[in-house]
Amino acid sequence: MTRLEVREVTSEELDLVEAVCLDPSVPLKWRIAMKPAMEKRKLWLKKMMRKGLQVSVVFVERRRRVEGSEDKPMAPKGLVEYVPIEYAPEPVTGKNSLFMDCLWVMPPCWRHGYGSCLMRRFLEKAKDYGGATVLAYEGDRWFRFFPYMPADYFRKFGFKEVCHDRTRVLLHLDLGAHEKPVLLLPKRQGLERGSGRVEVLFNSQCPWSGWMAQRAHEDLAKRGVVSKAANTDRCAVMMKYGLSRGIVVDGNPVVCRMASQREVESAVKAAAR
Repeated sequence: MTRLEVREVTSEELDLVEAVCLDPSVPLKWRIAMKPAMEKRKLWLKKMMRKGLQVSVVFVERRRRVEGSEDKPMAPKGLVEYVPIEYAPEPVTGKNSLFMDCLWVMPPCWRHGYGSCLMRRFLEKAKDYGGATVLAYEGDRWFRFFPYMPADYFRKFGFKEVCHDRTRVLLHLDLGAHEKPVLLLPKRQGLERGSGRVEVLFNSQCPWSGWMAQRAHEDLAKRGVVSKAANTDRCAVMMKYGLSRGIVVDGNPVVCRMASQREVESAVKAAAR
C-alpha cells in the first residue's frame, strides 16, 4: 500500500526541493556540476517566498506488509511551485491569478498519479486568487530529449489557451476573477545580422537553467565565439528580451527555452551563414 502526503515546505526545508530537482536518476557528475546553480536557486526561493511564492512537495511512503516491521520514511518525489502572477518569473502579466512556474515529478515516478496530487493542491490554492495560470510547451522538449510542462497535460484539468508563441503556450483556468493573463512575446534587440553576438538567457528559478548557460558559454569559447550570459532574475531584463530562458543570436531569439549545446552550436552556425 502506498501513502501520499502533499505539504508546503518552509524556507528551512529547501534541501527537500534539491532532492527533487537533482534526484538520484541524474548522473552524479551532473549533480556535482549543478551544485552552485542549485544553491543560487535556494537563495532565489527564499527571496521569492517573501513575495508569496510557495512550494508543495509530494511525499511517498511504501508500507511493508510484514507484521511488526516499521514503515519506511516519507520521501519527496515531486513538487509544484507557484506564486502570485504579479511576481511570475516568466514574461507574463496579469492579476487575480496564481501562476505555476514549475511542476516536476522525478522521472522514475512518472505515471503514478503524483502529478495529479500536486495539481489538486495548486488548484485549491488558486481558488483564493480567482484564477490559475501556467506557461506550458507544445510539440517541444527541453534539451530536445524530455517533456517539461506539456500543454496537453494542463488541458486535462480545464486550462484554456490564451496565447501561443512558437512552442510556448500560455494557459489559464478562470476560477471566478474573469481576468485573462498576457504573454509578452520575444523581442529582437535591433542588432545587425552577422554581428556575432550570442546571448544565453537564464534565471535562478531552475538550476538546469544556470547550468545550461555555463555549459553553453564554455562550449562557445572553445570555438572562439564570445557569448554573454544574461540573468533574467531582474524583471527589467526579462521584459527587455520577452524571455526568461533561451538563446539570442544577432539580437534574434532563436530558442525560447533551455537548449542543448548542440542546439546552441547549430544556431550560431546558422547565423554565421
